[in-house]
Amino acid sequence: MSFKLEVKPDFLSLRWGLDYFDAVGIQELTLLIAKYPEDHMIINFLSVEEFTGIQDLQDLQAGRMDQMFSCIFVVRESLMQLFDEDLAIVPTYPEAEDYFGMEDMERQLLDGDA
Repeated sequence: MSFKLEVKPDFLSLRWGLDYFDAVGIQELTLLIAKYPEDHMIINFLSVEEFTGIQDLQDLQAGRMDQMFSCIFVVRESLMQLFDEDLAIVPTYPEAEDYFGMEDMERQLLDGDA
């Protein structure tokens, strides 16, 4: 498996280890999401220099977000334009943690309104 998984207190931290991301990566990510269906995720793609099948990757992310789970991608700044600007895409891991914190606060506020 090309993902390295680290379990953090509030989310899973995944790091892709290759310099390309393709259909095999999509399959691995799909399996991980199925294995951890109730977890928030930060996925580090900083090693990636080339993405193929980016729409499938964005569809996976959007599906997680539709289920009210954080799914934040960390992507090289030079590749960020490949992604939909409405999705959670950041250029550094600390920014991903901050983004997660903001989404978590938003979820808590929404739960308080219910």
